[in-house]
Amino acid sequence: MDLQNFYKAIGVNYNTVLRRLRREDLIEKYLKLFLKDQTFILLAEAKENGDYQQLFGAAHTIKGLALNLELSPLADAASSLTEYLRNDTPKDNTIVDEKYEKLMTEYNTIRNLLQ
Repeated sequence: MDLQNFYKAIGVNYNTVLRRLRREDLIEKYLKLFLKDQTFILLAEAKENGDYQQLFGAAHTIKGLALNLELSPLADAASSLTEYLRNDTPKDNTIVDEKYEKLMTEYNTIRNLLQ
């Protein structure tokens, strides 16, 4: 899939990311690095272990990565989880589960479109 179609598929204007990174080869480079990023493994481990501090940190990192690459649906999902975990240990694990699943769904969508 070419980059313009990829961004269209996730509902993002390609020209926005092109203005940010200035060159298509840089967009491709950073998307490839994004796919290799280990933060998603840390996120899954934190979720599995109930480590909300690590879960917060991983979600926050993902939010930053996604914002820089204009991966808005993923950034929104990561932001939602981050904000829920920001101030305290969550009182409702069901909400954490829902927000985590949304984040992972967005990540998997992006991963599948890029591969």
